Amino acid sequence: MATYISKIKAYVGSDVDFLTDVVVTDDGNGPRIEKWNLETPTKPTDEQLDALETEATAIDNEISLVELRAVRNQKLAETDWWASSDLTMTEEQIAYRQALRDITDTYSSLDDVEWPTKP
Repeated sequence: MATYISKIKAYVGSDVDFLTDVVVTDDGNGPRIEKWNLETPTKPTDEQLDALETEATAIDNEISLVELRAVRNQKLAETDWWASSDLTMTEEQIAYRQALRDITDTYSSLDDVEWPTKP
């Protein structure tokens, strides 16, 4: 039921009052909108709500990837000095920086990433 209500909030906005504006019930056959007291927007179909959920998931995934890249880029920036023209990077340093560059091939969120160990 919580996901269904989240879909409605995405459709209407977070200001919806689930006591007076919209009433959602579940009779055991899945949640449904029992009462819709909003003129705008009009009552959504289940297909519209599902499309919103798909769109919201895609946006959340993109935000997670942007956040991951930002942290990855910061970690790379912290080691940029290793690649100065008057220095020679060790194999461990080269491997570490490559692992950072490759991190988005394996992970898409900061929630589950396992960062390589900095040498």
